[in-house]
Parts: sequence; structure tokens; C-alpha cells
Amino acid sequence: MKKVFLFLLLSILTVFTGWAQDIRSGWVTDKSNGNPIVSATVQNTSLRRATMSTETGHFRITASPQDTLLISCIGYKTVQFVVPADEQELRVELVQEVKMLNEVVIKGWTESRFKEEFLKLNMPEKPVIEIKTAPELAGTPLGNVGRMGYDYKTLAPKVTLKGPISALYGKFSREAKNERKLLQISQAEQNKKRYQSRMDPVWISRITDLKEERLTAFMKFCKLSETFVLDATEYDLIVAIRGCLKEFLAQEKG
Repeated sequence: MKKVFLFLLLSILTVFTGWAQDIRSGWVTDKSNGNPIVSATVQNTSLRRATMSTETGHFRITASPQDTLLISCIGYKTVQFVVPADEQELRVELVQEVKMLNEVVIKGWTESRFKEEFLKLNMPEKPVIEIKTAPELAGTPLGNVGRMGYDYKTLAPKVTLKGPISALYGKFSREAKNERKLLQISQAEQNKKRYQSRMDPVWISRITDLKEERLTAFMKFCKLSETFVLDATEYDLIVAIRGCLKEFLAQEKG
């Protein structure tokens, strides 16, 4: 008698379990045209299980009655519904999600209007490199009296006073020539550093949106003269760089 009772109890539990946790199958389709939706995610939030629809929109998932299914796919609105107890095959229709873009207004500007609007923009700041020359290297003028500088051989400070003879000496002597040559070299070095600061790769990268190897190639391609770079306004310099960029991109396509 006990064996019969246990057998009936196990049979009831088996049937109940099979009914409670059943394998449900179904299809996911587009509501507007009825076409199957591929790779739609079907998630059982109650059991924390998920699957994906096939090329025909078919899916299979373990789901008990009253479990909540969440069906989602890119470009469609997410659908959530409760599993009914009397349906083994589920059919889910997804509605396409349409997003409206903001209206874009295109205006034609003259060059003068463009320059005016451009100057109002907050452009990325260039790195500031302060260039200073030590007084003993460049020398300090003392008006018509002379100058305070240094001895280029010993680097010792010295004061040079001008007179009729010293003026001629300062013009034709070897020491004066060496000083002028040193000043020219110092000025050239300052110009070089100013050029490099105005043509800084970080700043140019922000203007051109070029990175790494393309930026390096562009810096070699865009050879603006030192005189122009040092004397140009920031606006003229940016316009020149964008002109180089246009030629550079055309060369890349070619």
C-alpha cells in the first residue's frame, strides 16, 4: 500500500514539475511586415535565462506560467509580457523604434562673415612656451653709452663703453663680429622655438582631427614658412593649416 502511495506521489510531482517548468517555443516577427527578426534577445527575468532568435525568428526557452519574458532587439521597442498557462507556442511582434533627428539649418556666409563668427568661437588654447634669453647671452643695451654683456671666450661679465674709436672698433673688430654672429644665432634659435610653439602638434591635432602617424605625415607635408608663421594672426594661421589639410587629404585619396 505504501509503495503504491509513493508511486502516485512521485507521479503527481513529476507531472506538476513538467507543467511548471516547460520548454516554450515561439517566433519573433516585425509587426509592420511580418518578417522574422534575427538575433532578438528573449530573456526570462524570473529564471534569469536568455536565448536569441534564429534566422527564421524562432526561439526556445524554459518558462513557467506567469514568468515574465523580455524581448528586445536593436531598432525595435522592447516588449514585456507574462507567459500564459495554456499556450506552448508564443508569437511576439516587435514595433520599429523611430527616432526623430533635430532640424539642421545650413547658412551661406561670406568670408568676412565667417571670419567674424570664427573669432567669436572658443578655440582650443595652444600650449604656451615662454622663451627667455639670459641677459649675459643677449647683452643689455645701455643706449649710446655702450652695452653690458659678457666675454664670449671666458663668459665673464663685462661693460663696453662706446666712443668714436670704440664705435669703429665695435663695427670692424673680430670680437664685435663674433658678438653679432652670436646674437644672430641666439635670435635664430628664438625664432625656431617660437615657430615650434606656434606649430605645436597637439594644437594642430585639435584643429585637423589627425592622430599619430597621419599627424606626423601632415606635419611633414604642411611646410609653412617661418616668416609667415611668426607674423601671422591666429586666424590666418588656422586658415593656412586647413588649406594644407585640404591638399593633404586630396593627396591621400589620390
